[in-house]
Amino acid sequence: MYKEIIDWIDIFLVPAYFFVFLLVLLYIKKKNPTNILIQKYLVKGFVFKVLCAVFYALLINFYYGFGDSMTYFKDAIFIKHQISIGAENFSVLFDDYKTVTDAHNILAGGGPQGLFVEKVALVLSYLSLSRFLVTTLFFAAIAYSGMFKMLQTFNDIMPGWHKRLALIVLFFPSLSVFGSGVLKDTLCMASLGWLIYCSHQLFIKKRFRVRYVCILLLAITIISVVKVYILAAFIVPYVLYLLILLVKKIPSRFIRRIVMPFLLIIISAIYITNAGAIDEKLGYYAVDKLFKNIQEQSASYLTSEEAETGAVFDLGVLEPTISGFIKKMPAGIAASIFRPFIWEAKKFIIIFSALESLFLMLLTLYIFYKAGIRYFFRNIFYNPFTFLCITYSLLFAALIGLSTYNFGTLARYRIPLIPFYAAGLLNILYCYRQVTRQKLQQTGS
Repeated sequence: MYKEIIDWIDIFLVPAYFFVFLLVLLYIKKKNPTNILIQKYLVKGFVFKVLCAVFYALLINFYYGFGDSMTYFKDAIFIKHQISIGAENFSVLFDDYKTVTDAHNILAGGGPQGLFVEKVALVLSYLSLSRFLVTTLFFAAIAYSGMFKMLQTFNDIMPGWHKRLALIVLFFPSLSVFGSGVLKDTLCMASLGWLIYCSHQLFIKKRFRVRYVCILLLAITIISVVKVYILAAFIVPYVLYLLILLVKKIPSRFIRRIVMPFLLIIISAIYITNAGAIDEKLGYYAVDKLFKNIQEQSASYLTSEEAETGAVFDLGVLEPTISGFIKKMPAGIAASIFRPFIWEAKKFIIIFSALESLFLMLLTLYIFYKAGIRYFFRNIFYNPFTFLCITYSLLFAALIGLSTYNFGTLARYRIPLIPFYAAGLLNILYCYRQVTRQKLQQTGS
């Protein structure tokens, strides 16, 4: 049933499918002659995305010899075979994890989250002629659609800074490598991009379109199914972001001070009322289980076979309480964003992650230096977009940094925070330069 997962036929199929995708992008480019983002980055960004996607597929096949992408794809092809011989039908797309595993005695992605990826791969396998590399191209295209929409949203907030923004959204290596394969991360990055874009169009630009609502709901659903902790870390800062924008439009300062606490009380009441249902949906990441589960997961890395290879790090004992989590948050945040340090890269493949971490550290220090520490923190608290990006990034960084003590795994898990953290930093510098320019103009006049 299984062919070679990468074979000689891919030499012909991959360029052929890539050419079809390219024709579509060139058509979009032709239809939007005045859109600078589409003209400058649409094709270049996709080429880079495809190169990274193919690189990742070749890496796990020829270097590691195994990987989640291969497992998901093989399971999808197995289910496709069951459909072809009549042992299964397309209702499998709606079956739950237990039904699939009991019926076929397979791991099915190791859980409902992985099974969802396999179902997507199953559908795409009919378009990709059941080829792993071609299916990877389709996943890369899905991810790229969301990332390009994220770039459009960020550029709308920081107009004129598209070069800087393209670097952190379209051309950041780990985003395109780990966010392009047949993986949960790929679907999550695509969904995050569409989520921020559609919500920006609906709530900020007041462009109500049914398609925006539908895509927004689909993106939220996919993230909640595949990696609900991303949504858990994102939703609170984003709700506060929308509330701040709403309240800032109220002319009266007195009324603003009354309305904001009132809205927060309403939201808190809604959460308390639905706490049980929310915790059930969060499952492993429910508030009453979160800290104990983080402690157990981090401990599992320290006792794994890789603990002696230099790929595993230790942040010390985590008390499974809120206070214990808060105490360890700085270490978790530093691990997620700034580690591995260069001297911690004891494997060749980890060097690239260390270089990215160094870049993020230097970018942070550069913004500190340019804007000044006082303005840096002031902008985080007073600028809604900066608040959203930095708050979400730090919360997410703490969650994964304290639960993932493996540099290789952490490099993949942290990609949902990278574009937001970097965009938050850039927005601080963008606002600072805007303020400085206005002061100079006032002085000159």
